[in-house]
Amino acid sequence: MSDVVLLTPREIPTGAASLNNQNVLINDEEYLRLDPAMRLFYKRVRENLGVACIAGQLRGNGYQVTALNLHGRNPSDEMITDLIRRERPSFVGISIMYDLHIVDAVRLLRCVRAADPAVFVAIGGAFCTYNAKLIAERIPEADCVAFGEGELTVQRLMEALAAGRDWRTVRGLYYWSDGKVRTSGPPELPDLATVPWPGRDLLAHHRAVGIPTPRASTYTSRGCHAKCTFCYAPRQPGVVDGPWRVRPIEDAVDEIEFLQRDFGTRFLWFNDDNFGGAFQDGYHHAVGFAEEVLRRDLKINFHCEFRVDTGLIDREALRTLRRAGMDLALLGMESGAPGVMKRFRKGTTVDYNFDAARLFRQERIELEPGWIMIEPGTTLDELWENLKFIVAAQVHESENPFFLINRAIALRGTEIYDKAKAYDEPPNPGLEGPTWEILRTARREYRLSDRRIEDLWTAWSAVSADINDRKENEVPFLAQGIADAVRHRRSGHAAGGASPEGTAAAGSAQPAEDPRPMLRQLRRWDQDLTELLIAFLNLGLLLADEDPPDLAARLETELRALVDEYDRRHLGCTFPDFALAAARACGDNARVQVRS
Repeated sequence: MSDVVLLTPREIPTGAASLNNQNVLINDEEYLRLDPAMRLFYKRVRENLGVACIAGQLRGNGYQVTALNLHGRNPSDEMITDLIRRERPSFVGISIMYDLHIVDAVRLLRCVRAADPAVFVAIGGAFCTYNAKLIAERIPEADCVAFGEGELTVQRLMEALAAGRDWRTVRGLYYWSDGKVRTSGPPELPDLATVPWPGRDLLAHHRAVGIPTPRASTYTSRGCHAKCTFCYAPRQPGVVDGPWRVRPIEDAVDEIEFLQRDFGTRFLWFNDDNFGGAFQDGYHHAVGFAEEVLRRDLKINFHCEFRVDTGLIDREALRTLRRAGMDLALLGMESGAPGVMKRFRKGTTVDYNFDAARLFRQERIELEPGWIMIEPGTTLDELWENLKFIVAAQVHESENPFFLINRAIALRGTEIYDKAKAYDEPPNPGLEGPTWEILRTARREYRLSDRRIEDLWTAWSAVSADINDRKENEVPFLAQGIADAVRHRRSGHAAGGASPEGTAAAGSAQPAEDPRPMLRQLRRWDQDLTELLIAFLNLGLLLADEDPPDLAARLETELRALVDEYDRRHLGCTFPDFALAAARACGDNARVQVRS
């Protein structure tokens, strides 16, 4: 039996663009059936660090907790109701990290209520922080909706329920009372110097079923000092002693040693809003962390995010972080246009961005640029400034340069949301009821004042989505299939059973042609996407300056012709035709499902 059951829903697409770009494509069972070589393309870590922190807090105070993360799992309604009846908890928490969780969260809530109508149910998670009142209004089946950091909120709820006290006095809640939704005020935030480590239920589950756990998530700080208009961190509820709070360095590194010892962790995602903090305080915290990792001689690589105005944009700081394992980092640049930076209230400059990109290249740290190409006030001149900066700073020389083509999402809780006056409802893929009522107002699909930029976005986003799909979802499988076919041919030759060149032995799965040139072609296609991006942006901006009739349709046609020309130059044919040819050449080693 458990005192508490904590549930993280499955990810279910809502039909609108999401901040989350790591959707689960296969479940755990399908993953285990994959050839080991193909598992490289599926990063199984998808920890819900918020729930993990709550689980750790509760266990540290003596509560029995079952934490179930449905990432990569497909439990039926019956399995969820059986879980609740078996564990008989006094408290169930359902976490909505982002929009993709909300559809399944409603299902889970109804399953819990079917299993035990009297159990106390709270909804929480990052998505609730700025949508808590709305969710409480639309989903009255929940007893309350928690917002902000949840460790102490849930602990205080458990204490109140056990003592028979009025739980509505616990801070950080929205709930129904006297026919309306009320709040108990901002949450109480934990002291990061004493908070227990996050629970690692998902990693333990993966280890138990045979899924490797080389990656994990953790944090060294919470919050951010900046006031960016597109971000809701500046409005973090419950902040009293400053917006950026740090965890003791020794405690964070102790946890890394534990993760390496118990789970074989080799790569860490730091979930800090701003790993580098502000100025000298940020410098001392981040560099102090790196020095402690080096002192203990830990072999780890990690990814983090920080701003260009931290003290970390410093040669010695970056070298120390690189030696400690920071081989890539996301830098919040956002734009190469001064006007956009001012509207975002970044508090930094384009020159800062340029210097940061230059230092990253010199120190051989992979740069993942935090970038927003289009926002409500973007002008054509500013898009030209963006293109000039991209070329000069070489920020497109990244793993996938087409990620630079994006648009600010106006989420509730951000200043962009509040200022969006002309907007449409998000697309509705057949959703209804409370799910749709929440999603339709949790974001604003703002309309751009300059029609040409709206047309640019329509064409750019449609064609770049296809390129991204090929880059992320087709190229890895094509490359692996071709490589397997090459190895298969070599093993056949080594065994003395190879067929004459260009033929296949009777009954053999040996490919009929040498696939090695295809691998070289595919590698060039992938490596030269930076070249395609620049041509892609130039074509769009030149045509937008001209502003012909039916700009969006004409631009999409010309962009697709540009992509076809790029494909033929690198692959000898269009990408779909290349995929078909690769499947034929690889024979039984084909790894890609050919798309029509």
